[in-house]
Order: sequence, then C-alpha cells, then structure tokens
Amino acid sequence: MAKQEFLEKLRIALSGRVSPEVVADNVSYYEDYISTEIRKGKSEEDVMSMLGDPRLIARTIVETNPLPAGEKGGSYADQEQGRTGGEQGPGTFGFKFSGLPLWVWLVLIIVVAVLVISAVFSILSMVLPILLPILVILFLVKLFRDWIQ
Repeated sequence: MAKQEFLEKLRIALSGRVSPEVVADNVSYYEDYISTEIRKGKSEEDVMSMLGDPRLIARTIVETNPLPAGEKGGSYADQEQGRTGGEQGPGTFGFKFSGLPLWVWLVLIIVVAVLVISAVFSILSMVLPILLPILVILFLVKLFRDWIQ
C-alpha cells in the first residue's frame, strides 16, 4: 500500500466518527511520521507494513476520541462495518461508560447488590438476638398495661 492510499483510507475510516479536527490532526501526524521514517532510510513499503491496517488505527483513534454526545457520524467505514455513530461494538448495546462495556457494568452492579444484601442480613443476624427479646418484653408490657386498664 502506498502512503497516499494509507492516508486516504485513514481519512475515510475516521470521517464522521470523530471531529474534523481529530481527523486532520491524525492524518497530518501519520503523514509526517511516514515521511520522517522514509527520510531515515526505510522504504515506503517497510513503513506501511510497520503501521499495519489504517482501519485498525482508525478504530483505536475513534475509541479514544468519540464524537461528542448528540453528534452523529456516518462514514463509509461505518456502513462497511454495519454500524452507525451510536454503537460501540458487539455486546455493548450502544452503552459505554468510562471505557467499560455494558456487560462489565452489569456484573459490577450484580456483585454490589449481592454484597449489600449480604451486609443487611449479617447486621440483622447480629442485632436480632438482642432486639427480639426487647420487642417481646415491650409487647408483654403493653399487653399487661391494656389488661390492667
């Protein structure tokens, strides 16, 4: 793959998925990087094979620089992968909090719920032997008072 072909594929893969500034910055960065490596004596083919697939690079850039909420993307790369701007990938259902997929959050919520429920039952099991006789005594005192009156 030639330098211009790499840069064009990168530009297409980023278009509509990140802001135009991020597209320009990254295309410029890779253009400079490739030129610098060629000036150092590496062949264009070696540099291109070192970099790999521009779509994989674009995916990493998109994951670290998503579009702000409310903006929609829709580039050729999205259509090619069958995704739209709101989806983050398989298994996330379009949700991604702090870089963690939805299933991780669900597991964390379940673990926290189990811990809270077990803490409540642990406290009840410690307090109940003390609280139960007190409640029985209070009930008997009330009954005795009602019987006297």
